[in-house]
Amino acid sequence: MNRRNLVLRGVLVALAVVLPVAPVAAQQQPDMSRKAVVDDPVAPKRGVAGYDVSIVEFFDYNCPYCRRMEPVLNNLLASDPKVRIVYRDWPIFGPASREAAKAAIASQWQGRHAVFHEALLTSPGKLDSAAIKTAATRAKVDWPRLQRDLKAHGPEIDALLARTDGIAGAIGFNGTPALIVGSQVVAGAVDLSALRQLVATARTKPGTH
Repeated sequence: MNRRNLVLRGVLVALAVVLPVAPVAAQQQPDMSRKAVVDDPVAPKRGVAGYDVSIVEFFDYNCPYCRRMEPVLNNLLASDPKVRIVYRDWPIFGPASREAAKAAIASQWQGRHAVFHEALLTSPGKLDSAAIKTAATRAKVDWPRLQRDLKAHGPEIDALLARTDGIAGAIGFNGTPALIVGSQVVAGAVDLSALRQLVATARTKPGTH
């Protein structure tokens, strides 16, 4: 689940409209409003109009538990069209993870994020620069355009990653994957049954979708 300790936690805590933030010396406190966490304009999203629950996933492309979480999320989306996924790339496993995150985020400007995201998470072995490019080829990403978008949108992408890191730290996440489902925060991977229950609970709480 984290850099070194892969023990899963199933702890749930409440997420208010505005989350409490512990003071951080010499750092700007992140915007913890629900809009900032769930509706960041640069964070890639997957879902259709008319969704009623958002699942925010904090993940790393080189995290083995994030790879196990991906088919669970895909199965939920296939069976529940009123769920939206918000992808918050949190590359904590090193430079290759950050490279993959930036490439994936940039691919949304050519409409290839969903397939590229899947290709990255299903790549054999640990990702490096060559594996990222191979995944892009599998996902039919226009590589030259991706490089242009990485350059053109570089400051936006870097700012998004910084915002996500600040939010994850303020909530208290110490590894990936981590989820926000409605007003519920989950540290660790969950199975499909548990995820469906989290979604059902979110639907009982108006204003947290």
